[in-house]
Amino acid sequence: MELRQLEYVLAVAEERHFGRAAERLHVRQQSVSEQVRRLERELGAPLFARTSRRVALTAVGEAFLPEARATVLAARRAGEVARRAAAAGGGEVRVGYAEDLGSRLFELAAPRLARRDPPVHPVPVPLGTREQLRAIVERRLPVGHVWQPALPPELTSLCTTRERIVVVVGADDPLAAAGAVDPVALSGRPLALVPRRTNPWVHDHYVRELTARGTRVTVARQDAVRLDRLLPLVLAGTAIGLTTERAAAGVAGTGAVALPLEGPPLLVEHHLVWRADTADVAVLAVVDVVRELVAEGALSAPPPP
Repeated sequence: MELRQLEYVLAVAEERHFGRAAERLHVRQQSVSEQVRRLERELGAPLFARTSRRVALTAVGEAFLPEARATVLAARRAGEVARRAAAAGGGEVRVGYAEDLGSRLFELAAPRLARRDPPVHPVPVPLGTREQLRAIVERRLPVGHVWQPALPPELTSLCTTRERIVVVVGADDPLAAAGAVDPVALSGRPLALVPRRTNPWVHDHYVRELTARGTRVTVARQDAVRLDRLLPLVLAGTAIGLTTERAAAGVAGTGAVALPLEGPPLLVEHHLVWRADTADVAVLAVVDVVRELVAEGALSAPPPP
């Protein structure tokens, strides 16, 4: 039994004519007749007595009509309630985030979202960049904050921050004596990068940009996603680290130093990502607030201490 069939029965009962019911519903008379007959077969009894001159409800139809009307009205009320809720927005919205991006987006966006009418409450969901993109495509996550991605066609994004990449070496490394590192001087030295399996787009971005600056890139065997994984490799002399300027603020007092690259800065981006076809007003509220923060420069990476 379909809601459409109930609507057709109500129209025929009120118009007492299949043709006029079809006109009212803006469908073909054949469609009305076919759907009513299909419902009658399912019920095992006729709802209407048909003659060449008139259409009348049978006893079964008289009994069926009040319940059919109540069901249609309930469905319409449910739809209206849902539309009002969608128009009002508000509520909770799950926001994915790559843990090594930090918490600045939530720190700044959450108070603004709470002041909206109605308020929106972001619920942080820690996930890697690749996992977030997959979850958003599959509609398991509405919005996420990720490292520089290559987007599938279903998704769109807003760049929230660009961070400068710096070189991390031991304080006794010959490169530490320079104020900035010539990219060519990194040739042949094992470089601890974001692993390709963790984020192929950022990994390839590093390799591509360094190669363009004259580096013969050699990737270290050990993984180094975060600074706490990178520092032991640097201090043991087994690798040179590449990380963001913000993360590199943590090397102070460790026996390592962070140095910029000579020439144009090597930058990596953070993006807010969501489905291009979303109509979720809570997600769109998050996008609006983050767009405001970007326009104000509030999400720009703060200088290291």
